[in-house]
Amino acid sequence: MKSKAEKKVQVRNAFLASVVSIVISAGAALVAGFVLKLGVLCSILVFAIVFALTLAALIYVWKTTDLIRKILYLLYCIKHPAKSRRFYCSCCNRTLEGFIELGYSKDSERFDSKRFMKQKQDVICPFCYSAPRQRIQAVWLEANMSTVKDSRILCFAPEYSMMKWFRRNGIKVTTADLFDSKAELKLDITNIDLPDESYDVVICNHVLEHVSSYENALTELNRILVDKGLLIVSFPLDEGLDTVFEQEASTPEYRIRLFGQVDHVRIFGRDSAEILTSFGFDVQAINISEMPENILPVVGPADYDSNQIYICRKVLNE
Repeated sequence: MKSKAEKKVQVRNAFLASVVSIVISAGAALVAGFVLKLGVLCSILVFAIVFALTLAALIYVWKTTDLIRKILYLLYCIKHPAKSRRFYCSCCNRTLEGFIELGYSKDSERFDSKRFMKQKQDVICPFCYSAPRQRIQAVWLEANMSTVKDSRILCFAPEYSMMKWFRRNGIKVTTADLFDSKAELKLDITNIDLPDESYDVVICNHVLEHVSSYENALTELNRILVDKGLLIVSFPLDEGLDTVFEQEASTPEYRIRLFGQVDHVRIFGRDSAEILTSFGFDVQAINISEMPENILPVVGPADYDSNQIYICRKVLNE
C-alpha cells in the first residue's frame, strides 16, 4: 500500500508528464498548421496523436528505465554538493544530503499515529523509497554476494528498492505475489504452488504480518527451499511483546488499533528467532549495530519497525 506522500509524487509525475506532452503536442500542431499549412482539423489530429505518443513514451520511460530518476538525481547533486551528501542509499547507490519523511505518521486512514511517536521519521530514500530495513539487507547482500550471485532466488512481494539493487548487480530474481499483476508468479505464500526444493534463496520482507497463517507460510517456505537453502525474512517486531500477537479484527479501524496498520493481522515479538527455528531453520539475526551509520540503520518510522532481518538456513534433512 502506498502512503499519501507516495501518491502525491505519482500525481505530480503524472501532471508533469501531461504538461510536457501538451507542450510538445502544441508545438507539433503549430508546425502542422502554420508551417505545413495542413489546416485546423489536421492540426488537431496531429496534436492528439503526438500527445498520446509522447505521454505513452514518458510513462514507459518512467516505469521501465531509471532515466528520469537519473536526471532528477543530477539536479539534486547540483543543488547539494558532494561534501553535504553524507548519507548513502545502498539500494540505489546514491549519496544523499539526508533521507526524507513519507507522512506515515499523519496517515490516519492506514496507520496508528501513536506507533510513530518518538521514532525518527526522515528515514526514506527520496529516489528509490528504501526504508532502513532494505538498506540493511542490501549491505548484507553486498557482503555475501557469493551466496546469491548464481542462486535461484524467489522474492515475495518485491520492493522497488531491492529490485533496484538486484538489477544493478546483475542478479536474476523471480518475483511472486498473490495480488500484484507485475509479479512474475501468482503465488499464495500459505499454499505455494511450486515443487519441493525449487529455490536456493527466498526473500520475504514484511509479508508474514499480512497472511492468514504465518505457520503455513513458514512451512511452505521451508518446503520450497533446497537443503541448506536460505530464507531472508523480516516482519514488524514489537520489542514490548514476548511473542507474536494476533487477534480477530473485523474492521480496518480495529486492525489499526491492534496492530498499528490497517492491513496487518498480527505483530511479532521478542521470540521471533525461536519461532523461525521451530520451522526447521538455523537462524541468525543481522547485527544492525555493525551496519554503516550513513545508511541510517535505525528503528523506525514506526515503533514496530525494528528493521531486524533474519537469515535463516534450512536445516539439512537427515
